Amino acid sequence: MRSFTTAVALLLATLLAPFAIAGTWLTARVDDRDEYVATVGGLADDPTVRRILADAAAAGAVEALQQYVPVGLPAAVRDWARAAATVVVESPEFPTFWRSANADLHDQVLTVLEDPDAPADGVITVDASMLLAQVLLQLQDRGIPVAVLPDIPLLVPVEREARVAEAGPAYRAADGVIRVLPFAWLALVGVALVAARGWRGRCRAVGLALLGGALAAAVLLVAADPLASAALDRVEVERRELAGVLLDTVIGSLEPYARGFLLAAPVGLALVVAASWSGRRESPSAEPGYH
Repeated sequence: MRSFTTAVALLLATLLAPFAIAGTWLTARVDDRDEYVATVGGLADDPTVRRILADAAAAGAVEALQQYVPVGLPAAVRDWARAAATVVVESPEFPTFWRSANADLHDQVLTVLEDPDAPADGVITVDASMLLAQVLLQLQDRGIPVAVLPDIPLLVPVEREARVAEAGPAYRAADGVIRVLPFAWLALVGVALVAARGWRGRCRAVGLALLGGALAAAVLLVAADPLASAALDRVEVERRELAGVLLDTVIGSLEPYARGFLLAAPVGLALVVAASWSGRRESPSAEPGYH
């Protein structure tokens, strides 16, 4: 009966392990703003991110000048704005801007996901107003009267709030559960240890639990790409450039996270082998009374 209890507890722990690992990753990489910002921070060097924001800043600058300085603009103003925007996104200050903008982006997303009463009729955006201001300052050096312009915001759309809100019910339902899953896994392993017979049985139970965790990590590694594709399919086509880069990076962080749990495999295997080897060595090898 005790062996049966151990086996059932370990089986349930193995089945639960992929969800427990995914839950800890979700809490660490997605729910936590600092961890999210650290995850996407490297995208400040991504050519696609720089191009998208440079295009938006250049277009915003030209549009503002056309609105507030409707006459006397040089024909080359678009080329100047594009060149200035390229300088801005390649400057040493751009990574700091990008991290700050993504901290705000993270807050926008979580507000929509966590609050069922939050308005969802707008757009999740990257606030690129600072980039636009820097582009306009560079155009001022070319004699364009930028001083007559008011402060102009520039919000680069990422995704409609309504699309994000669609995931809200599932997110809220899962949020409380995923925080419990690692403890549930530990509880099942604890049951297996209590029910196991002797130190060899407990050693074997720990080893099998670790092997189950490594198997769960392998499952997540296989599932990472389909998960990223499924998430991207939910993004509107016209939003996929910037949103796609962000999603790929966030979901892509699951792979190295899960890969770390593969280290449990050699440890678990060593424990199982040690328990089995010790059991064979301690088994009777001679007839009773033989010395």
